Amino acid sequence: MTKIRTGIAGFDELFYGGILAGSIILVEGIPGAGKTTFGVEFIYRGALKFEEPGVVLTFEQFPASLYRDALNFGWDLQALERQNKLRVICTSPEVVLRPESSLLEEAVKEIGARRVLVDSVSHFRQVVDNPLALRQAVYAFCNGLRRLELISMLVKEQEQEEGDFYSFEEFLVDVVVRLQYGADGGLQRQRTVEIIKSRGQPHLSGRHSFKISEEGIQVFSLRPLLLEPGEDYAAVPLLKTGVRGLDELLEGGLPRGVSILVAGEAGTGKTVLGLEFLVRGALAQQEKGLFVSLEETPQKVRAHAAAFDWDLADLAQKGMVHLLFAPLVDVDFDELLVRLGSIIREHRIVRVVVDTLPALITRLRDPFVLREKLFYLVTYLNNLGCTSLFLYPTGTGIPGEQLDIVQSLVQGSIFLKSSLFHNRRLRYLELYKLRGVSHATGNHLMEITKNGVQVFPRVGGW
Repeated sequence: MTKIRTGIAGFDELFYGGILAGSIILVEGIPGAGKTTFGVEFIYRGALKFEEPGVVLTFEQFPASLYRDALNFGWDLQALERQNKLRVICTSPEVVLRPESSLLEEAVKEIGARRVLVDSVSHFRQVVDNPLALRQAVYAFCNGLRRLELISMLVKEQEQEEGDFYSFEEFLVDVVVRLQYGADGGLQRQRTVEIIKSRGQPHLSGRHSFKISEEGIQVFSLRPLLLEPGEDYAAVPLLKTGVRGLDELLEGGLPRGVSILVAGEAGTGKTVLGLEFLVRGALAQQEKGLFVSLEETPQKVRAHAAAFDWDLADLAQKGMVHLLFAPLVDVDFDELLVRLGSIIREHRIVRVVVDTLPALITRLRDPFVLREKLFYLVTYLNNLGCTSLFLYPTGTGIPGEQLDIVQSLVQGSIFLKSSLFHNRRLRYLELYKLRGVSHATGNHLMEITKNGVQVFPRVGGW
């Protein structure tokens, strides 16, 4: 069976490469979800990349505004029209539904169109009041599209944001794509796309993040990331952290391809430990690292490192320590994970520090969603061969359930603690868990000196 690529970045992967030729796709969503942008890009990419001319049938938006909006993404629809690769028809649903109407057929024949966008089929409801007659009209319209052997995208306004409401149009088409634009915590709404139905072909289920950028739509699906099997790192030598005293507790270092939680209250040394892990790896082991900051600007991170005479700017210039600033107010979990994979592959990075993990997962309030997303994060970084530290501040009002879920998925946990003793604050490090690796348990005295972290191993700990 022939598959047609829409050309929308990341979208075809949800269908394992494309949508079956001749399909009718219903794209539905609330206002602002991106339905029209989705449809216009489908037409534009088809004409430009795949030599498949298209027709846009619009009932509401005038061509001038359609051209203007498309140009914001760099899509010159008028140029395509001049090349006979596109026709934009602005008409009324009454005209299209007339049995004798041949408006669409003539446009298709004129340019040899292979794709059509109808924006939107919701307008049919304005001219046909009777539910049975409306269903018959839409059914007849869809059959007309099938006879023309087009791949068609029908835009529809979603009448309810959530719930189990299903419109009759969903039963008549081959593929149902639902775009969500929900406010799920935080100040910003998040866009997701979900394939509700794809007749005759498999698809990746679940909601997938997408964004509308200056270049158009980009869908971020995490499922394909797990299709990349990781290597067996059991025979690979341990990765020395370079932190004085810590490698002794670890009996040599950390394994390759594991994720470690580094948790502790403010001021216990989490960020210093993370930075030193990267700096020592770069200087002593020639291993490349990536510091992902979600709360501190790059300037502050570099200044923090400079207090220990670690020159992050120089290491960055040499390509040994990369610094990625992803402000928590803008971050999208799926997008960041896909981006991390690209950076890690491009620069052959083996050490990753995420500062902080709660900032990355702050919008994931549903425990089931949180567990699923963290599973993707841990598994993907492990498969890429990275040894990752997830810095996690405790005592900041973060629900304990979140920490429990994180601990159940990572391969190791390091707790940093502090206490007052004779008016002096003492710091401790505890290797709480390190799955499958021999290590020294208990609390061990730790200091932060001008050279970084110093752990003082004590047999049996405290």
